[in-house]
Amino acid sequence: MRKVIIIFFLFCLLSACSEDVLLNTSDTKKITNEFFLIPKENSSLAGRKPLDSLFIQPAETLFIRAVAKVQEEIIPANELGKHFFVRYWAYKGFMLNEESIRVLWNEPGRDTLCHYSIDLLGDTLKTCLSVFINSTPSISLLSPENALNTIKPTDSILFRWEFSELDSWETSECEIYLNQNKKDLWLTKPRQIDCNKPFKIAANDLNNSSDYPLYFWGVKLRTFFQENSENIFSAINSFRFALPDSSAAFVVPIRYEASRNYTKNGELHVLLKDSIVSRHVFHSDTSIFISNLNANKNYKFIVQETLRTDYEKDSTLAFLEKNLITATDTLILKDYTPPEAMPLKESFSKNDSIRFLALENGSGFNALRSAIILENSKDTIPYKFKNNQFAFALDCESSCTIAIHLEDNAKNKSPQKFWKLQFTEKNIFVLGPYFAGDLE
Repeated sequence: MRKVIIIFFLFCLLSACSEDVLLNTSDTKKITNEFFLIPKENSSLAGRKPLDSLFIQPAETLFIRAVAKVQEEIIPANELGKHFFVRYWAYKGFMLNEESIRVLWNEPGRDTLCHYSIDLLGDTLKTCLSVFINSTPSISLLSPENALNTIKPTDSILFRWEFSELDSWETSECEIYLNQNKKDLWLTKPRQIDCNKPFKIAANDLNNSSDYPLYFWGVKLRTFFQENSENIFSAINSFRFALPDSSAAFVVPIRYEASRNYTKNGELHVLLKDSIVSRHVFHSDTSIFISNLNANKNYKFIVQETLRTDYEKDSTLAFLEKNLITATDTLILKDYTPPEAMPLKESFSKNDSIRFLALENGSGFNALRSAIILENSKDTIPYKFKNNQFAFALDCESSCTIAIHLEDNAKNKSPQKFWKLQFTEKNIFVLGPYFAGDLE
C-alpha cells in the first residue's frame, strides 16, 4: 500500500497534479541583470545609471551592486528567492553570493567581472562587465637634451618624447609648452601637437629676449576613455641658445636650504688660480649668469652669506668651454648650527616676565617646533615670541627647573640644557645652564 502512495505521489509531480504548477510559455517573463557603481555597500541606487563597463585605478576600491529585473521592474531583495535558486559573482576565482561586492585590482590591464543567476527552471543567466584597470603613463623628454646650450638662432629645434604605460583602449591628445619663466610654464598658451610625432620649430620663431635666452619646455598628455579623462605632465627641461662667436659663459645656480623671507645678503666669488676675478651679490635663490671670462680654463666658485652667518659656505669647480654656456653644480647654503637660548638678565622682578633670547642667525627660529618645559611637572609653559625673544611667566614656591627646547627651520635642535629658577620675595634668579646629570 505504501508503494502505491509513493508511486501516485511521483505521478502527481511528473504530471503536475495541481494546475497551479503548470507552466505555460505565455507566462514566462524576461529576467535581466543590471550593475550599479555605488559609494558604499548599502547606498541607494537613486539617480544612478547602470554600468556597461568598469573603469578603475590600480588599488582603488569600488562597490558594485547587482540588480535583477522582471519586465524592467526591479525585484526587491526579499523576493529574489521567488525567482532564483542562487545568485553569485565570479570574482578572481571566488564565488560571492552577495548582491553588493567590493572589488579592486592592483595591476593595470583588462579583466572581466561576471554575475550568474540560476532561476527556478535551472536556467543560468550570465552577465559580464568589461573591466579596464588604468595605467598612469609617464612622459620622457628626449630632445633637445636637457640643459643643451648649442642651439643657434638659425637652427630648427626638434622636440621628441616618449610615453610609457599608455593603455590600448584610450585615446589621447598632446600639447607642448614653452616659456622663459619656469614657474609660469604650465600657464603658457600651449601648442597642439601629434602625440606620436616629433615637433619641429624654427629657433627664430621663438620670442628671444636676449642673445642667448634660456627656455623651459614640457609636454602634457591627456587620455580619454568613455567619460573618463586624465592629465599627465612631463618633467620640465631646458635649453639655451649658443653664445655668439667664440665667447663662453657660466650659469651658477644658488639655493638657500630651508630659506624663509628673512633679509639675506649672499656673495658669489669666482676664482681663477686662487685670485678673485668676479664678485656677485644676491639676496635669494637665484641663478647668476657670468660672461666675459677666458674659455678653456678651470674656475672655482665660492658662495657665502654675510648677514645670516649660520649658513655655511659652499663651493664647486667647473671648466669653461669655448662657445658654450656651462651650468655648474648648484651651490647650496646650508644651516648646520643649532639655535641656543640665553637669559636676557641674571634676575627678573617678580612683576616682570622671564625673557630668554633665541640665538639663531640662519634658517630662523621655528616657534611651532620649540617648547619651554617645567621639569618638576613635565608641563609645557606658554610663552610669547617676538624679535627673537620669548617671554613667559612662572611662579614657584622656592625654585624650579625648566628645559628649553629650540629648533630652527633647518631642523637643527638645541642641545639639551636646563635652567634653575630661584624665587625670592621680590626677584627671580636664573641659574645655569646645566646639562643632564648636573642637577642630580
